[in-house]
Amino acid sequence: MYIVKPQFLDVTQGGAVVKKFIAVAAAIAAFGFISSASAADMPAKAPILKAAPMVATNWTGFYVNGGLGYGLWTADTTTQFPAGVAGAGTCALCVDQIQGGKGYLGLIGIGYDYQFAPTFLAGVFGDYNISRIKGTIQDQVPFFAGDITQTSSWAVGARLGWLGTPDFLTYVNAGYTQAHFNGATMINTITGAATGFSTSSTNANGWFAGIGTEKAVFSPGWFWRGEYRYASYNNKVLNDTAGPVASFDINFKPVVQTVTTQLVYKLNTGGPTYHTAAAWAPASWTGFYVNAGIGYGAWAADTTTQIPPGFAGAGTCLLCVNQVQGGKGWLGVVGIGYDYQVSPQVVVGVFSDFDISFLKGSLQDQGPFFEGDIKQTSAWAVGGRAGWLVTPQVLGYGNAGFTSARFSSANMVATNPPAAGTASGNATPSFTTNGWFLGSGAEIAVAPGWFWRTEYRYASYANKLLSDAGPIIAADINFKPVVQTFTTQAVYKFNWTR
Repeated sequence: MYIVKPQFLDVTQGGAVVKKFIAVAAAIAAFGFISSASAADMPAKAPILKAAPMVATNWTGFYVNGGLGYGLWTADTTTQFPAGVAGAGTCALCVDQIQGGKGYLGLIGIGYDYQFAPTFLAGVFGDYNISRIKGTIQDQVPFFAGDITQTSSWAVGARLGWLGTPDFLTYVNAGYTQAHFNGATMINTITGAATGFSTSSTNANGWFAGIGTEKAVFSPGWFWRGEYRYASYNNKVLNDTAGPVASFDINFKPVVQTVTTQLVYKLNTGGPTYHTAAAWAPASWTGFYVNAGIGYGAWAADTTTQIPPGFAGAGTCLLCVNQVQGGKGWLGVVGIGYDYQVSPQVVVGVFSDFDISFLKGSLQDQGPFFEGDIKQTSAWAVGGRAGWLVTPQVLGYGNAGFTSARFSSANMVATNPPAAGTASGNATPSFTTNGWFLGSGAEIAVAPGWFWRTEYRYASYANKLLSDAGPIIAADINFKPVVQTFTTQAVYKFNWTR
């Protein structure tokens, strides 16, 4: 009987919850609040223009950018026998298990854009970040674990953008990336004592894809950008060694999801100037609406294990070192809401939404070497939002509220030979956990009644104590997840003409 305990990111005690809330808010709030400095005045009852005015635009130029963000990584891991021993290269713990990490980053970059049509531009760029996205790596066979952190990464790529209005860009990007992970100093997961073993630092190469928005905010040359990025890296074999003595090799294959808010300065050198008609704008943003869309998300869960009721020491930890499990996958969302335009530039509203999700990861009970797949299968939320009309067509907003997520049961299988992958008969129950969320996004009017929304959301849920019940005596598992999602949605507002 054994307990798995991923690193706790404690947000439940006193000032720590305030500190966490403020930090996450700072990392994501500006994603949707594209600008307040340059927004045009718009009467709540905007007149219908008989002839749209012409607007001159030129997005061509070199630029520099810098900003802050938040990220999660999830890593598929297995353990294998090291070189020089019998069975070298074959698995020791053979069932894939997903570890997780979370934390902050700062970013700087350079790039060049060329506006080649009234509503399109293309560009190339490079950027570099310093990060502290910290999680867990395990060498389960000797009950070792250590902190592993993505400390930096760089990327080069290209982007293609669409100008929804002359001063508001939506874009996608993709390219090559490399991330650096520090070495992990291993400690005994039962006692917390140093083992003398460690893994070396490593660079992992891969690809990325992203989506974002950018808004001209100050004149001349200043823009505000919000971006979500997904990066997938190749597998790295990490040797867990103590000098000349080897324990086991750990396969580590991470994906990293980040959201950043950035300030951009563009030199605007050369290129044609396009004269385009001003975009269609709603007479008012007041009204009921429905929304639906798709997205991608990740979760990272702090976990520990403890002795179950009925045994000596019940409620105390078995494996007492915090460890972080992870999961990732797709989701679909539907919702309803009501917005009220309280002034020419301010919109407030209330909303509720529901998602069907498939955010699949791992739950471990290390004592008997068990692991099971656990999925966030759905979530719902109610909350409020407040937004700023950076143009009559574009709303940047932040939101917050209450959320509840449903996680599946985990059917446990053995993780080590010769029974690796064999059902144990043990399982944890499905459960619901409640929490809070913060989000930020941008919404643009595209046609009478129709709007397009992109949104990032961070949700923190309460700890759940899960019993690993079945024919084999096993531990109870504490499971405390945070979830981040990025969605793109279509919105239909019923009384858009009011």
